[in-house]
Amino acid sequence: MSVLTIVPPMPGAERRFKPLVDFLREAGWETEFVRLEWVGAQPNFDSHALFSQVDAQTAGKVVLGFSLGALYSHLGAVRARHLILGSISPFFLEDDDEPRRWRISYRAGNADTPADVLVGAKEDAQMHRRAAAVRDFYRHCRYTVVDDAEHELWHPNYLQAIKSALDRLGARTTSVR
Repeated sequence: MSVLTIVPPMPGAERRFKPLVDFLREAGWETEFVRLEWVGAQPNFDSHALFSQVDAQTAGKVVLGFSLGALYSHLGAVRARHLILGSISPFFLEDDDEPRRWRISYRAGNADTPADVLVGAKEDAQMHRRAAAVRDFYRHCRYTVVDDAEHELWHPNYLQAIKSALDRLGARTTSVR
């Protein structure tokens, strides 16, 4: 069974991800969570320590991040086999309308990592601008606007979009053997 590595958006988020874990198990994917050493309040805009922690635990793996987890994945999982970035949070240097942000560009990721970038159709304009910018950053990217979804990972259409990305990866892995 294939393994999907999930980057949590906040401390303790693993408990909230149980519905996703159950859904993925039914789809034929086991899950593991990146274990982060959280320091202070999150997000901690003054520290880049999470990014190296993410990198150390995601090299060569299929990685999923949602919201802040997508941001950590984009900036940290630079040696991942494949990224699935759902509704990436807009806290980059380029986000002029976000008063609190990291002093780091969204261009700091690895543009050669294959990626799926997802965004809910009903999310605000800023989320769509960020998703489009991140989509354009990656050289090998599939972009999905998830019908009827807001910033909600548990929406059935969001779960189906994630499953579709994983099904493509599973099919590619199977056909190579």
